[in-house]
Amino acid sequence: ARQRYRKKELVIGSVARERIMKKILIFPLCLILCGAMLIPSACADNPSNGHSVSGENEQTTSEGPDGPGAPEGNSGILIVYFSATGNTAELANYIHDRTGGDLVEIQPEIPYTAQDLNYSTPNMRPQVEHDTNARPAVSQETYDAIDIEQYDTIFVGYPIWWWTAPMIIGTFLNHYEWTADDNIYPFSQSASMNHAHFETSVQFVRENAVGATVHDGLFARASSASAIDAYLTANRFM
Repeated sequence: ARQRYRKKELVIGSVARERIMKKILIFPLCLILCGAMLIPSACADNPSNGHSVSGENEQTTSEGPDGPGAPEGNSGILIVYFSATGNTAELANYIHDRTGGDLVEIQPEIPYTAQDLNYSTPNMRPQVEHDTNARPAVSQETYDAIDIEQYDTIFVGYPIWWWTAPMIIGTFLNHYEWTADDNIYPFSQSASMNHAHFETSVQFVRENAVGATVHDGLFARASSASAIDAYLTANRFM
């Protein structure tokens, strides 16, 4: 009887040891499997990897005139310009690239010809318009392209003709009713005129944009990126 009891005791002890050994082996295996499941999740949420979901380090800046960077597509900014030879258009396009907003060319109802702009021609058209303080008609297409109520910042560009702005700029400005909330920034370039002539043109803008807030303007060549950027930065557009 004692032998049977001892044999039974040995069998029970052997079974118990086997169960303990299985638990010992299973526990590390569970740890390994759990760790394998957690590692990808941890990597996906790790902010130190510097990547977005798409795998690229994307940083989008949405800033207006109060911060650095051009406010691309800013509907509050309008850049309008008159350019007979293309130089002012180049300057306007640079400002547009830096500030965003909408870009519209002021088109005359009767286009200026090369003969009109030939300074050797007696009584050339710009001179006659200046001397008579004329207001050459702006094309209806120009006005149709502009909903002025959308804008509170208007850049107005032009060449210097006969020591001031072309008279068509007066036509354009006279077309609208301005308020103090309308901020106008004149800009111009000229190979033959100086800054004093530009200041005369800014005064012309003030006289024809009655009610608007006309700021000190920009007088620079389109190739002078540093001067343009300095002006835009000083006025908080960059």
